[in-house]
Amino acid sequence: MRVTVLGSGTAVPCSERASPGLLVEVADEYLLLDGGTGTLQQLVRAGVRLDAVDRVLYTHYHPDHVGDFPHLLFALRSPEIGRQRPLWVGGPRGLRRHYHLLGELYGPWVANLPFELELRELKEETVDFGSWRLTARSVPHTDVSLAYRIDVEYGALVCSGDTDYSETLIELARGVDLLILECAFPEEQKVTGHLTPSLAGEMAARAGAKRLVLTHFYPSCRGKDLLTPCRKEFPGEILLAEDLMQLTVGG
Repeated sequence: MRVTVLGSGTAVPCSERASPGLLVEVADEYLLLDGGTGTLQQLVRAGVRLDAVDRVLYTHYHPDHVGDFPHLLFALRSPEIGRQRPLWVGGPRGLRRHYHLLGELYGPWVANLPFELELRELKEETVDFGSWRLTARSVPHTDVSLAYRIDVEYGALVCSGDTDYSETLIELARGVDLLILECAFPEEQKVTGHLTPSLAGEMAARAGAKRLVLTHFYPSCRGKDLLTPCRKEFPGEILLAEDLMQLTVGG
């Protein structure tokens, strides 16, 4: 399983960080996890064709996480790409309404697609895709926000999306090989609904995660020491996400 950080930033434009997005290569499938404005361009920069994406998964509906959704649908229906095969899109409660409203706004360019669009509204559940499993759990950010765990035979990863400190997320990440946690603000700037480095480190330690990646950095994190307060809580390997960084889980 390979993870490419498409964007490690936030809603605030930043020259070195794109909007949040991950590409997960799992069991011969490409999964796009979140995707704010500019994520599709990052996908191309990572060397992946847009039509190669098999599934799309959203953690919540803030614009910096879903902004490229209409762009994705519009691009896939274009003559240059002309997608024919189905596209599976999953997300929390409200996904169908979100798509319906996009159809009202953009009309047939996203509403009448030449390929099947399978929309799956996820609850706190596990979905078996045969060679891998997806588990969703609620986290404290919006009233529908979900974190996700992906399990394959040789390992597992967890992505928090946006979240505050969460016992549920700690349990979801129990023993995980790779834990990707948001760390939106530096230590002295705690904001409700988001983590600081020490809180992220404490959660990773309590979960028994093997590796921790911090991401979703607001510009106020620039130049701040994010590693030291995190290392005081978590003894394992800690990485600060960079755009187009690649990480592997298992073989």
